[in-house]
Amino acid sequence: MIGDVITHNLKVMGRHLMIRIDPSATMSVTVTRGCPMNCPHCGGHYLRHMVHVDDMERYVDKYNSFLISGGMMPDGHIPFEGYIPKLYDLKKRYDLKYNFHIGFPEDTPSQLDDLADVVSFDMFGDSTILKSIYNISRTPKEILEVVTPLKAKKVPHITIGIMCGEITHEYAAIDLLSKYFNTVVLNVFIPTAQTRFQDCTPPRLEEVEEVFKYASERLENVVLGCMHPKGEYRKRLQEGVQKYVDFLVKPVNKSVNKSVDTSNNSNDKINDKIHDFCGCCAFRV
Repeated sequence: MIGDVITHNLKVMGRHLMIRIDPSATMSVTVTRGCPMNCPHCGGHYLRHMVHVDDMERYVDKYNSFLISGGMMPDGHIPFEGYIPKLYDLKKRYDLKYNFHIGFPEDTPSQLDDLADVVSFDMFGDSTILKSIYNISRTPKEILEVVTPLKAKKVPHITIGIMCGEITHEYAAIDLLSKYFNTVVLNVFIPTAQTRFQDCTPPRLEEVEEVFKYASERLENVVLGCMHPKGEYRKRLQEGVQKYVDFLVKPVNKSVNKSVDTSNNSNDKINDKIHDFCGCCAFRV
């Protein structure tokens, strides 16, 4: 059972404790109205459920952390620049926390240096796969050269099976990240209706587990991120990777994790007998 598994990261009596995360305490915000890219795995679908930054202030009484993203422009950047003053003002007035998911900018978005608490980015270990998905030309080295100068904590993400459910670049991406980072968030491809990949299937669970195992042998913290298929697949996925992860987002198991030390983080808590931290995982890892 997921709740009974002790994994590695937080050492408790020589062992490690898996932290379970409910991301719903962080609101997702977009700086664009739609996305011009129409990428095959997304098609702008996920932006439709985000609040536009113009309406963000309405929610500051309910949320103090925000994931800020948006549709990418054809050159790979997300147009945060028009909203930087507004975001500074809201952050100062309401003591907010921001996680910026930055896309694939050509240049380091240094305007985020004094604004972002966390910067999340997607990593690809093969430029041809990145090109196939986003129609953007970036080498893995170029992705890192843009991201690493940023002052904020940086959290890399990999979507396993993003190429229509096939395992392609993931191992190479992990190898490269392990040279610069101690944490990786691993999401799993979700076939999404009304996209070009809607008829694809998620990657085989056995293959996904192997990727998690490989990551756990090379990085200190491995996270099962919020983006992974629902239903029976989710249950079996979480059962299969639990021994390799340090943080698990959206756990299906309902047992209490009574061993969590909540003294060092105000958002760490035993919540509804399931979650140990409430908010975007990038704030916790």
